[in-house]
Amino acid sequence: MLLKVFHPLKTAIALPALSLVVLPIALSTAATSSRPGKTLNQPASSENPVLLAQRSRTQRIRFKPGESSASIRTAVVRGTRDIYLLGAQKGQIMTVKIESLENNAVFDVQAPPNQSGQRRVLKQEALVWSGKLPDTGDYQIVVGTTRGNATYKLWVGIK
Repeated sequence: MLLKVFHPLKTAIALPALSLVVLPIALSTAATSSRPGKTLNQPASSENPVLLAQRSRTQRIRFKPGESSASIRTAVVRGTRDIYLLGAQKGQIMTVKIESLENNAVFDVQAPPNQSGQRRVLKQEALVWSGKLPDTGDYQIVVGTTRGNATYKLWVGIK
């Protein structure tokens, strides 16, 4: 059995019945069109396709008063990154650990940007890392997956 799917260029494509087909979904709020600069104020349809994509998230880690560590429990979608910013001083020791249900979440640690805006990678695709910080500024901890989506717990401490 073949399914007929209409391509955005209005041509029909025949696909085997077991193929994955992405169909438009109805949206009740405005969404961004696949065409730059256009906003849709109507539901998605085969006449009015909408591209929905996951984006990487960036958030700042702040310790509670009197504490020097924090834990974050969340999930990251395959192909995206969770980016955490943490202000720290030169000479402090940072420790980062990550645990995930399927052992598929890893992190990179990047130093604050230098004068040309480049960040030096201190550790890549790690599960555990501890090191003396070379500079003062905002360090980035970038969480990603080795396969699929990942539910994880990230622990970050500074001494």
